[in-house]
Amino acid sequence: MFKKITSSVVVLFCVSVIISGCVPAGKLTSNLPYPAPENGFTNPKLVEVEFTIRIEKVKFFAPDSLRRWNISRGLPSDQPPTLLIWCSDFTDQTNQRIIEKKEPSVQPTETFTDFENGNKILFWNFSQKVREAGPIVIKRRFSYLTYDYKPEIDESKIALDYSSVPDNLYYFYTKSEPLLEQQADLVKMANKITGNEISLLNKAKAIFEWVRRKMKYVYPPEKRGVLEAVKKYEGDCGQYSALYITLCRSLGIPARQQSGFIINDGELGYHVWSEIYMPGLGWLPVDATDPQGFGHLDNKRLITSVGLNIPLKHVPSWANYDDQDVQGNRTDFMQFMTIVKSGFSANVISEKRVIKYNDVKMQ
Repeated sequence: MFKKITSSVVVLFCVSVIISGCVPAGKLTSNLPYPAPENGFTNPKLVEVEFTIRIEKVKFFAPDSLRRWNISRGLPSDQPPTLLIWCSDFTDQTNQRIIEKKEPSVQPTETFTDFENGNKILFWNFSQKVREAGPIVIKRRFSYLTYDYKPEIDESKIALDYSSVPDNLYYFYTKSEPLLEQQADLVKMANKITGNEISLLNKAKAIFEWVRRKMKYVYPPEKRGVLEAVKKYEGDCGQYSALYITLCRSLGIPARQQSGFIINDGELGYHVWSEIYMPGLGWLPVDATDPQGFGHLDNKRLITSVGLNIPLKHVPSWANYDDQDVQGNRTDFMQFMTIVKSGFSANVISEKRVIKYNDVKMQ
């Protein structure tokens, strides 16, 4: 489990009867493979989910208390109450194809695209609305197809190096960055794990197997990031992913995180995993918490975003990770929501509901 929001979470589930039918034709992203058996897609599920954010029982500070509160947190003394929310939009991803998406119950203030990873992001500024009586409720409902995805990996198609890969992709996803710091001992470790292996695919497999042997699953971790993961070699899915990505990047293999959820017993649980880029094949999924997770994603996933340290718009200059989800115009990752709240107290409740999880037939 990899969960970011610490507010109370209510998970609801409606039991639905499993039915069979034809797979509806969804709009496919051009750079994603067509979901057919010959491309590694099988066992589709039609899923309908609803996400709800509630801001209720708002209590504002008196003017003097607000001024003291602001100063104690390094905000301008006259900073008015602020409520900002960002959510990654639901889009076509690796083994996920959007079928229908209803408009949010409250229209976003702005919708923009993360210029680094391509995430589509919805933004709401409720700083004025929060002063009005009554709760703030955002509902988002959509349906999608998710497949069991295990592409046949033809190693003869994998190039020996990344000379044919665009520089911007290669350098961006092999860089050292917060949570994925490539310190000298980690680079040395990656080379020791892979030894004299030449094959890029085999190097990535060797790291996968090593991470699975070395790491112990512990939730929640004390802190996040690769430097914390290697202190005791323990942590949750996020720590497994951070270690795997960093070791791959240390060898010049582009790697990144996918964030989202996994459906278990009709409930959406927080989960993240990794992707690696193989020249000639493209992105391959890797879930180091799953013994069958190399080059495989099951049909229980919901992918919400790609990447770490995601750039955002409209981040206040005073916001930082001490008590907010953002810092320096970025958020560490995006699953349910990213929030900046100051100058008042309130209950922030996130609800996620699985409405359908039905078998369907491949076309």
